[in-house]
Amino acid sequence: MGAFHQGDYIGAVVADIGAYSTKIGWAGNDFPESYFRSNVAVLRDESVDESNQRRSPISQVNYDYYTRPIQSDGTDGTWQVANPIDPVTGLLYEPKSFNDGGGPATEINSNSSTDWYDLLQTFIRHGYSSAIQASPADHPLLMIERSYNPPAIRQQMLECIFEEIGAPATFLGKDAAMSCYGCGRVTATVVDIGYSGTTVSPVHEGYVEQKGIQRNPGAGVKAMDELLLERMDVLYSKQTQRVGGLKQHEPSVMPLYQVRRPNHEPRRADIHHSARLFLAQDCRETGVGAAINAQQAAGFAAPHKSYCLPDGTMLDIPSATRFAVADLLFGGDAESVKRREGIVATTKQRLSSYIDAIATSSMDTGDDKNEHDDKFSEAAAVGISKRKTKRTIAAAASTPANATKKGFSNRLLQRACSMHLQNHLEHLTASPIASMICDAAYRCDRDQQVALLGTVIVGGGGACLGPTEQAVPDLIREQVEGIIHQHTPGWRVKVLTPGLQERSVLSWLGGSILGSLGSFHEMWITKAEYEEWGTAIVNRKCP
Repeated sequence: MGAFHQGDYIGAVVADIGAYSTKIGWAGNDFPESYFRSNVAVLRDESVDESNQRRSPISQVNYDYYTRPIQSDGTDGTWQVANPIDPVTGLLYEPKSFNDGGGPATEINSNSSTDWYDLLQTFIRHGYSSAIQASPADHPLLMIERSYNPPAIRQQMLECIFEEIGAPATFLGKDAAMSCYGCGRVTATVVDIGYSGTTVSPVHEGYVEQKGIQRNPGAGVKAMDELLLERMDVLYSKQTQRVGGLKQHEPSVMPLYQVRRPNHEPRRADIHHSARLFLAQDCRETGVGAAINAQQAAGFAAPHKSYCLPDGTMLDIPSATRFAVADLLFGGDAESVKRREGIVATTKQRLSSYIDAIATSSMDTGDDKNEHDDKFSEAAAVGISKRKTKRTIAAAASTPANATKKGFSNRLLQRACSMHLQNHLEHLTASPIASMICDAAYRCDRDQQVALLGTVIVGGGGACLGPTEQAVPDLIREQVEGIIHQHTPGWRVKVLTPGLQERSVLSWLGGSILGSLGSFHEMWITKAEYEEWGTAIVNRKCP
């Protein structure tokens, strides 16, 4: 496909792969056509020789495994739960070590397949085939990435889009900038309350200020669901003890599949825990499990609410539990602070282990010095690469279609990301959201702070907490103004957010708006440009 010109209709597709859900749809639409969970069950190819301790590649993916067994014989076989997003970094990344069977961790070899690389192309193809009903080779793909994504991962994503998915053109847009476009702004402080944590990113004139990014893994939707599930287990245990009788109750709430089984036998641990989290998620999304305490007056007592469990038990959830779950995001009480600090400390410890493992591998191995070393060089990280000759491009094009593709070096990718992971440690914080917003703006240049503190954009699934549609935006504005008024009385903060339906897909919505603009067509990275300049072009054309 040739270059795109202003005014051309090209039918671009927008994709956003998050830790909770994957959104894929046509640019220009208000909502993605394909919306499914990123947490999937995978079956690995057992025909691959594992004598070299290499993890087998993914052969099958199951998108609906919460409510019933995966296999026809009523068991789950060797299926495992997988997610393309690493829970520690929040990125499309796979650490140096893995452990599938409880033994010592083993190293992922140089050219082995990784889950995120396999699932990235699997999810894109699934969205195209199930909802869009189109071929990836016929439409440009606008891929939304995290704002702090390292250049090396961006380059590997570009290679996957062109080499594996076969898109004719692509563009990688940062989620914070896309959220700004979704609200009609180019400068704001963007708050993304996502599944794996809350990320605050200052955006100035359409560019993300990397030095101001703040991330709190303890203030995310998953952390809320984990807390709610613990509270539900305690309430369920107390309530069933009061009922007594001959009925034998489980010590914790049972998901739907477990209730259907005669002996209430649980499935394998990772699937069982995912099903229980799905139950807590349903309780939260119905407004029973979590809510903002909008009435702070002394003596005010919010009514209790009831939630019906799959086994028919009506669980009475007090208001204190509902408010405590939401306070994990905004509260400064001792319990919320302690829980957030614990999650952040664990995340920092695991991230440090990633960095140490990469450093150890770099000293132990010397067989990775080959032509691929320049791929993730410092020059490539800023978009500088050697232009390929016509002869080299023609030779690559003449390669037989059935030729075996050489897998990318995961060890080289990890080595290239080590410095960025070290910087990511500085972005982790256990502060509540209001403090994160102010800290993110104050880390930027002084002449940018007025605009960044004047407009705050709120998005993500965690921003949809009740009891009213404006409960979260109003609380954020009140808390941010309370911090700023300590030194600048009278300062007003404008908090922007779309409706509840668009709020959870705000970054995708911004990408949909951007991809439908005729003036944006010059920004696409075409397949010809990729073949001429290599993967480093993504760091030059996609700021």
